[in-house]
Amino acid sequence: MENDEIINLVKSSFCNLTSARVRNNFIEIITGYSTINFKFISVFIYKSKNGKYIVSDYGWLDQNYYEISFNEEQEEITERIKQSYLYTYDVKQTEDTEKNIFYYKSTENISNIASLVFDMANFLVGVINAYCLRYKDEKDDREKENFRTEANNFLKQHYNQNVRIDRYLKDLKNIKFNAIIFKGNKLNLLTYVTGSTPQYFESGLRKSIVNFEISEKSVENKDITEKISIINDSCDGFVKSRSESLLELLHEKSSREPILWSEKEKVLEIISA
Repeated sequence: MENDEIINLVKSSFCNLTSARVRNNFIEIITGYSTINFKFISVFIYKSKNGKYIVSDYGWLDQNYYEISFNEEQEEITERIKQSYLYTYDVKQTEDTEKNIFYYKSTENISNIASLVFDMANFLVGVINAYCLRYKDEKDDREKENFRTEANNFLKQHYNQNVRIDRYLKDLKNIKFNAIIFKGNKLNLLTYVTGSTPQYFESGLRKSIVNFEISEKSVENKDITEKISIINDSCDGFVKSRSESLLELLHEKSSREPILWSEKEKVLEIISA
């Protein structure tokens, strides 16, 4: 019964992209967060003998379940980055009898578990991405930068000073929107989705889904009028038939069906300039 309570608590507080399964004496939470090598982050919840709730990576980082290609030449800098993330998210580490390293956080209060899941997921994404950065696709970087520039210029041309680029909601510094259009005291959130491959494109879809869902927790949620994603339908990564289920989920989390870049004028019809 307690497992169901924990799972429901995490899903309601974290993100509906989250799924869960019970394994023996622990719960695996498969989060909506993916790394740049396209691995979804899992964290594990169990109760210790002294009654504390433990949220852990279950040794997956150390045992390389995320299939990271380690580079000894970058070991020093990646270790420093990892230490920074350990400090930022107050993550502890321990070893089992076989010297496998487990990263974890703990609490005595069941209501804190969702927050610990969030911290552990962000810690793992940050560390794994730090190890993978040298394999980041320069072609995809150029694709994203070019599309971001085009979309930004389009919005600036029509909304002038009312559009803010790369902005956070004031109480949620962990998520950023490509643009926020202000109309009086009302906010309109926009994300851009593009990618040089279907994998990169779908990673952008997932990020938009997560950001729109988390925005519902913001104190500014009452002032949000529209949540819109602009989709680059001319990029190599856009394969509608492949990404259909994610596009449908994005539609559910948005106020409108995603707008194709080839039909970008629809933005002007929805949000008057």
